[in-house]
Amino acid sequence: MNVCKQIDCLTNRYYIFALNHLFISLLMRILFVGATCFELYQFFENLKEWPNNNGPVFHYSWHNLDIDLIITGLGTTFTTYFLTKALNLYNYDLVINAGIAGSFRDEISIGTVVNVKSEQFSDLGIEDADRTKTVFEAGFVDPDDFPFHSGRLINPHWYENLELPAVHGVTSNISHGSLKSISRIKHAFDPDIESMEGAAVFYVCLLEKIPFLEIRAISNYVDIRDTERWDIPTATDNLTNEIFRFLRRFACIKQLS
Repeated sequence: MNVCKQIDCLTNRYYIFALNHLFISLLMRILFVGATCFELYQFFENLKEWPNNNGPVFHYSWHNLDIDLIITGLGTTFTTYFLTKALNLYNYDLVINAGIAGSFRDEISIGTVVNVKSEQFSDLGIEDADRTKTVFEAGFVDPDDFPFHSGRLINPHWYENLELPAVHGVTSNISHGSLKSISRIKHAFDPDIESMEGAAVFYVCLLEKIPFLEIRAISNYVDIRDTERWDIPTATDNLTNEIFRFLRRFACIKQLS
């Protein structure tokens, strides 16, 4: 069932109310999008796996929820291809891009789980002398052409009641680790976090009119690359806990007598 089609006829005044009502009332089919297996391994270890689960879309269930998974690989190209393929194969009520990310802000500490409400492509543009222009600054794309708003991809379904810090993300096919490139990204985009897939998920889901979320756990600071200072286990533990906390809003869980 396509939630967006049901609410197209409603006025903006009742849009969020209707979306939340439909989320809660439906027996949902959810697609999780992950870049790597290890980021979501703990979560899917707790689900019931369907037989003959050979991919590329893997099928699971948890209570009354149908939960599918695609592991795309790193970067926007792989993510765009495998997500589009999955959406052509099946209908989903919600897409959730979940994984780890780097923080540009000291106040967003390692282990924090965040809700990404907007994304930007930070490596889509041209080099001009000593600076990089985005495709919008260079005049190749109107910054307000759908699905962009002033060059940003904004999630209208970002679900304020998720009770997680709301952040702005940038997406790059390169995980930045030099002071020069990090300074450029901060100056050009003023982001809170960095991932390698988020904007691709935003772009595809906005065009396909599929409700979606991006939930990230901070594993490191975006700084000179030093993986010994990263804490991936804490990030994935916290991510798993927050995913289940979110899913309990929609699952019919049998109570023990």
